[in-house]
Amino acid sequence: MISLKKIKEMLASFKIANKEEMFKRILTFGTVYLVFFLIFYRFFVGTITLELVLVWILVASVSFFRVDWWNYTQISNLTKINKQLNYVEQLTTALRSSTKTEDVLKLVMKNLTEELKYDRVIIYSMETDEKKKELLKPITAFGIDFNMIKDYFFKLDKALDIVPRVAIERKGYIIKNAQDDYRCSQEFVNMLGLKEYVVIPLVTKGVTVGVLLADNFINKRAIEEIDLVPLTSFSNQVAMTIENAKLYEKVEYLAIIDGLTNVYNHRYFMENLKAEIERMSRYEKEGMLSVIMIDVDHFKHYNDTNGHMSGDAVLIEVGQILKNLTRKVDMVARYGGEEFVIMLPATQKEGAKILAERIRIAIEDYPFEFKARQPNGKLTISLGVSTYPEDGVTEEALIDTADRGLYMSKTSGRNKVSVAGPK
Repeated sequence: MISLKKIKEMLASFKIANKEEMFKRILTFGTVYLVFFLIFYRFFVGTITLELVLVWILVASVSFFRVDWWNYTQISNLTKINKQLNYVEQLTTALRSSTKTEDVLKLVMKNLTEELKYDRVIIYSMETDEKKKELLKPITAFGIDFNMIKDYFFKLDKALDIVPRVAIERKGYIIKNAQDDYRCSQEFVNMLGLKEYVVIPLVTKGVTVGVLLADNFINKRAIEEIDLVPLTSFSNQVAMTIENAKLYEKVEYLAIIDGLTNVYNHRYFMENLKAEIERMSRYEKEGMLSVIMIDVDHFKHYNDTNGHMSGDAVLIEVGQILKNLTRKVDMVARYGGEEFVIMLPATQKEGAKILAERIRIAIEDYPFEFKARQPNGKLTISLGVSTYPEDGVTEEALIDTADRGLYMSKTSGRNKVSVAGPK
């Protein structure tokens, strides 16, 4: 791959700067060459005719023109690539400052279309399916309806299409006639109306993290081998930045999610509960927030009888049931140990009690492993409910009231929902 430094060296080695200089060279060298030829011909061959002079002028001009025109074309191409690579260098700084994948992808699409002049772009990310097999999944597109391609994945089999082949071989390809190319899935080609397009691997630290596909469906600009230089340099930076953004998001995710149950953790829940109360207080909206505290009954008995791995499995399943029964706006968190908590925005007490009862029944009916070994032959939960502002106007007060309701459920037989009310 030609580097930016190499291109600058190649540009410096050429002397022609423009067309005018090229024709001056042709005229100067052609005239000198003609004079020497005429002198040689006159003394060693014979009579010089006008036709001979004209033919020689034509031959010399064409020869010099071909040489210098080749030089001029090379300079034009190198100048174009030099400009694009300079731009890629500038873009690299901007990409490195982005920490969210969504922001990186927006920046990539903007610059591929505006600066590198591609009409349509698709970026695929390397993912794994439920069977832990790798596949290429589209994550963003420009100039193409994303809904058309969002479910069109490529398995990592280079026999299927050029897209997975590029990911496997880590080598870019330009497809000149997609409809007649055996390497191209005709279903995919026909779906997008592909004719000529380029596919580049996104590789960082020797690992393929995705694939970039681009074409000029509208402007019909031909894609040449020399276009691979800036595009490959660009794709390397994109790969590294996307991977870094994913790692950053993963760290952020781990900071707010309970590692076992995959629901929010205690700290993040309390921060959001406080923020929600402050928001309602600011806009004077009363009675629009409820909290449910949940505790797994006889959990120590379950752990001691069946082992901690089985106990962990129960907590994971409880967390999943809670997420399935709540809305997207609700927040489910692990409060600690076998305790869970739910925040219900825009929910008054009666609605919270109805949901709590649904949760209680769902847990009681769920086929947990070894549930028959529990007291009464089933695994159950106890719940307590509180509502803002009648049960408290701070996050601590709401949690305390819900916790007292939970204690009432525990001390009155378990497997029930209770409301304690304010102190």
